[in-house]
Amino acid sequence: MSRTTTMVEIARAAIGVGHAVRVFRGSANPALDVVLAVRQVAQAVLVGRTGSGDAHTLSAVVDTLHGVTMVPLAADPRRRRFAVGQLWISAGLAIAEVAAVGPGRDGAGRRRSVGGRR
Repeated sequence: MSRTTTMVEIARAAIGVGHAVRVFRGSANPALDVVLAVRQVAQAVLVGRTGSGDAHTLSAVVDTLHGVTMVPLAADPRRRRFAVGQLWISAGLAIAEVAAVGPGRDGAGRRRSVGGRR
């Protein structure tokens, strides 16, 4: 596992823990924070353990979909700040996941084989 991969998953786990802490501090969106805490920590563990390029790509897709689901919430003035923050977080994590794989590399930073050759 490359250093970039490890840093992305550590950052993701920290974001998940941050959501859990918000719940205990009286979050304005406790249900959303609980769901996001569980998802971010689980995603960090699963992608970190797998470490494959495909896992990072799928993780980037999940982050992108999360960002898209925040767009309608941004229309609600009470949830706008939360939604826009989540949009930025999801965009940053999606970009970091793609960067962790890089062009033609797997999650461990090795070149992907083409036609069974390296």
